Amino acid sequence: MTQAVGMDANAYLDRIGISGPVPPTLETLKRVHAAHLRAIPYENLDVQLGRPVTIERPAIYDKIVCRHRGGWCYEMNGLLGWALGELGFKVTRATGAVMREMFGEGTEGNHLVLKVEMDEGLYLADVGFGDGPIEPIHIVEGDFISGGLPFSVSRIDEKWWRLRNHPWGRRAEFRFQSCAGR
Repeated sequence: MTQAVGMDANAYLDRIGISGPVPPTLETLKRVHAAHLRAIPYENLDVQLGRPVTIERPAIYDKIVCRHRGGWCYEMNGLLGWALGELGFKVTRATGAVMREMFGEGTEGNHLVLKVEMDEGLYLADVGFGDGPIEPIHIVEGDFISGGLPFSVSRIDEKWWRLRNHPWGRRAEFRFQSCAGR
């Protein structure tokens, strides 16, 4: 594992309660995703209190790993994307749009998601939605159950996919950008 200065993937794994081998497999992706969600809460207190926020990885790492705080989507998914990359996964950051259906194009970029390329297919990893799926989502159209709750994924057009949240979620859906050819 290569490491950014002051950032340690093993400390991140300790923070989320993962030990043992972490090869870049689908099983590991599922373990890390679920463990992150269970250990680190969605939290936007800094935004609510008018404190400055950043998407710089060292600051996010310090907040979430060292100070045991939670985070919002850019922090949570930014940290997860870094950690997965350190573990050998092929990760791409992608634009998300929460409530685009209601508010239009102005929402593009108000959410960060991660796409992880696996031998088994392309997966959406998102620990920053606050009440989304527990496991990463195989990006194929259809309904699925995660954590006992119903979700669905559908393709909107060549550029966008939609994740419909479970019926009791805070937000009904979000959209995320496609990869070329998928």
